Amino acid sequence: MSPNKDDAAGRDVAALARDLVRQIGAISSSLSSGLESRSGSAPPRTGSGSAPAYEWPRALLENAGRFVSPVLPAETALRPLKAALLRLLRVVTRDQTTFNSALLEAVRGALLETETAIRDVSAASNAARDAARQAGEATSRVGVRLDEAVAGLEAGLAGEGDARGAVQEEVRGGLERVDALEKDRDERFEALAREREKEAQGTREILRKLNDASEGLRMLRLDWSSLRSNLQNVSGAAAPHDARGASTAPALRADDPLRAGLYVQFEEHFRGSEDEIRRRQRSDAALFRGAPGPVADLGCGRGEFLEALAEAGAKGIGCDANPVMVARAKEKGLAVDAGDLFTWLAARSDGSLGGVTAFQVVEHLAPSSLFDLVELSARKLAPGGRVLFETVNPESVYAMRWFWMDLTHVRPVPAPSLAQLLTASGFRDVSVDYRSPVPESEGLPADAAKDPRFAPVARLLFAPQDYAVTGVK
Repeated sequence: MSPNKDDAAGRDVAALARDLVRQIGAISSSLSSGLESRSGSAPPRTGSGSAPAYEWPRALLENAGRFVSPVLPAETALRPLKAALLRLLRVVTRDQTTFNSALLEAVRGALLETETAIRDVSAASNAARDAARQAGEATSRVGVRLDEAVAGLEAGLAGEGDARGAVQEEVRGGLERVDALEKDRDERFEALAREREKEAQGTREILRKLNDASEGLRMLRLDWSSLRSNLQNVSGAAAPHDARGASTAPALRADDPLRAGLYVQFEEHFRGSEDEIRRRQRSDAALFRGAPGPVADLGCGRGEFLEALAEAGAKGIGCDANPVMVARAKEKGLAVDAGDLFTWLAARSDGSLGGVTAFQVVEHLAPSSLFDLVELSARKLAPGGRVLFETVNPESVYAMRWFWMDLTHVRPVPAPSLAQLLTASGFRDVSVDYRSPVPESEGLPADAAKDPRFAPVARLLFAPQDYAVTGVK
């Protein structure tokens, strides 16, 4: 047997077994030593795909094993001679005997391994067959269960369809009820909206009547102010006077140029230069754009506000009791007259003025003269005309320190009092504008001014120095 066939037999045990059986059969048929199988029959044939029968090869191997190391029976004739000859032959055939023994052992081992492998393959095949049978049975059972589950699911789906139909019917009924409720709600909302609209219309009507009544009352107050002014004018009471009946004309007389010149110096020193005053009054002049008539500036002084009015495109006229200041204003080409403001204002036609202004004037008047000034202004203004009175703010301690520096001041006038006087006289849109803040260098330090604990002190000591009250006829 060649080494290549041994390698092939090692790779495939079953093929080696079949090859060995075939070769052993060929050897047994060529030997003349009478080597035969115990059964004397030919090796059995196996069907394709079935495990080969190894009874005959096993018997053949056992029979061949007796000739590898022959033993002479005791009763053999010429046994000593045969034994000596056998020993001699063993010396000669020792290598062949050894090879034959090794070959028989190899064939026997291959046959055993082949039997074991075939047996394992058969067992595995049987196990696979059993597993396949069990899997088939399990598949059958799963199929049965699946059929049952499908049947149950179909029944459940049928029941669910019925339930869904019932639910849909319920939902449809619920939607109809919701629609009915929404319709009822909308109708109620519409009815409520109509009621509220009626109430709002009634409220608007009441407010309109209240506004008409308020406007009527305001007009009555204006008429009363004008009537009082006319009565005083007719009775000869138009001349300004104080509570004691004395003339309230400024202490500066037209025939006293010395005092007039001294007051000009007072104003320049304590109030400011012409450029500064004109700059501060530009915003006030803008209020009189489109006024329904000329604007009368009472106590116009050097004419700074009349110049600001001209810059704003409004016509201005003025009067002042100080002849030096009147002369200065006329040098600028301004329409200014010298005289008492009450006499000059009373000479204007009723309803002919678009505005009446008085900057730093009311503090020179007695209380009764202040009433006369407001009533006279109301009579001379055209509808829509505006009044503007600026004066020192008595709520500022800092401002009051300078108030008495002007020796012609009579008394301070609080802003709420002057605003109420305009309102009570029939003016509308009455407002107060505080102005001329205290310089930072003379007020509270910045840190203290932001401290809430010092806020009341700051309002008392360092409130704005001036204010202006405006109202519309």
